[in-house]
Amino acid sequence: MFDAAEEIIKGRDRAKQVISITGQADEEFERFAENLDELSKQLVQMNKDYNLTRQEMDSFFGQVKKNRTAFLEKFVELRFQIKDLVTAEEWQAMHVQRE
Repeated sequence: MFDAAEEIIKGRDRAKQVISITGQADEEFERFAENLDELSKQLVQMNKDYNLTRQEMDSFFGQVKKNRTAFLEKFVELRFQIKDLVTAEEWQAMHVQRE
């Protein structure tokens, strides 16, 4: 979306803001993916433990849910920050270019 923002958005300052926010969203997504990988590995290890308790599993999945919710809230927040900076036409044009 970086190239699309520079090409499509009228106004250098708005384009810079969109690029910055898009970069933040990409970083959030990468952190979430890395965290998901870590949690998957942790779950595999936990599952090997015959004596693993229900409470330990519930606690683990509670943390997974908390991390997922935080990521989704941040991602939605960033999406609407971008939406507030661009017109509907610019939004459509940026997304058509990406397909």
